[in-house]
Amino acid sequence: MRAEERLLQQAIQASLLSESDSFSPSKTPVDHTPGLASLYNPILRSQGRSDITPIVVEKLPSAVHSDGFGVLGPEEVECIKSLTEGHTRFMKSKVNAPIIAHLLGRDNLQLIDSLVCSKNIRECEINQNFRLYDLMTILSYKYTTDAVLTCYMHYLSSVYPNVYFVNPILYKWIEDYKRTNFHLDNDWLEHDYLVWPLNLGNHHWVVALMQTKDGSTIYYCDSMNSNDMELEQSKVPQNLLNVVNMLGETCTPPRRWNQQVQVLLVPRQEKRHNDCGLCVNEIARAFSHDPDSFCNGDIDVNFESLSLRCGQAAVLLKWLHHDVCA
Repeated sequence: MRAEERLLQQAIQASLLSESDSFSPSKTPVDHTPGLASLYNPILRSQGRSDITPIVVEKLPSAVHSDGFGVLGPEEVECIKSLTEGHTRFMKSKVNAPIIAHLLGRDNLQLIDSLVCSKNIRECEINQNFRLYDLMTILSYKYTTDAVLTCYMHYLSSVYPNVYFVNPILYKWIEDYKRTNFHLDNDWLEHDYLVWPLNLGNHHWVVALMQTKDGSTIYYCDSMNSNDMELEQSKVPQNLLNVVNMLGETCTPPRRWNQQVQVLLVPRQEKRHNDCGLCVNEIARAFSHDPDSFCNGDIDVNFESLSLRCGQAAVLLKWLHHDVCA
């Protein structure tokens, strides 16, 4: 039996287990009315309603933009509507819904039910730095927001204290404002390794990995790479070495990295699923777990889209919401 079939069978069995308390993934935790989980998972649909609409975008209040702007313009409304529809299609997939329900788990399905049915996705916070909107970009085949990478890097830093994770926004900020220097606290010097997510052209995420010691090699990973090493080497951003050396100039004496950036070929992400940001998270996890083996070519990553998205959503919800004091 293939791995996907085994996973589906496990999901079906898990869905059919009796509940140990009065809550069910098919009901909202507030009043036990039929919730979105009953639509997401066909096996749990015995009491579901097909007419449930998570959000009526046109009725959203105006002053709820996550960036602090006071009015939701037409483009913003359309963006929210598109994401909501994409999220609903993802969760209600007849083929994948049982697997999604199994991978997310009952607690997360209940949480999503309680949020999506009644809240504005821009103002609804799962954590002060992570909103429902960000979660829905994971649980859909949409591009993930910066907050997804930022929060996942914070999570990884709590697990791997010897790795420093550069703010994912920094590289794009340097490019947009054409900066040739910047100030950064030197706490990165207290770590052995460094992970730097890079946003290229505001549409694609890649990542640079390196040791923090002087003279180390910068490794470059792109989840949309081919098997042509020469071609991929030519795609390395021309300013990458200079930007990383700008980081080295924030300490005394300055640190420099090897002038030859080395490409590491990784498995290619699935087509048409916009997974590049989540692939960067997965690369960062695998590198942080065993940096030396990773740089030597033992690259143990999983880019299967469904497990990638549900797995990272579950990790972030556990860390940010369920076990915030753990």
